Amino acid sequence: MMIIFSDDKDTAKQDILSRLRFYAYPYAIHNTQKANERGFLFVQSDSSLAVLSLPGPILSNGRVYTKQRSVILHWLTLKEFNSEVCMEDFELAQVSKELKEIVESYDEKVEIPVLMRFRCGHVAVGLAPLVPDFKLCQVLGKEYYGEGQGSGGLQLNLDDV
Repeated sequence: MMIIFSDDKDTAKQDILSRLRFYAYPYAIHNTQKANERGFLFVQSDSSLAVLSLPGPILSNGRVYTKQRSVILHWLTLKEFNSEVCMEDFELAQVSKELKEIVESYDEKVEIPVLMRFRCGHVAVGLAPLVPDFKLCQVLGKEYYGEGQGSGGLQLNLDDV
């Protein structure tokens, strides 16, 4: 299964983010405030964009997709991205300039910078509108992730969300 057209890829990424937003965006806001430093949400999966875009774990040929469809979220600063992620995965270094521009200029009250990487090799950088709003993300972040230090990685199983 592949998604060929860029418009379809954009729609698939938006659909995935909309399914994650009530967990992912509070997670990002919570970690931004704990670190008191700008960063971005890194969304990665060992499933392809096409498989994640399906509404349920049923492939286009009608067969059940037997692996758990999940994403792993990390909130990273640019320093962490450059010193840790790019050292391990040089291909992601290609998006560092675009990512830096977005992270330095986004409005944290209305949007979240996002880097997405999928098993199929698709990588995307962009801004996602903050839904729910900033104040609700703050409340949910405290509720979900506590008052302590910033959270580590977060795995979300899409078929359970």
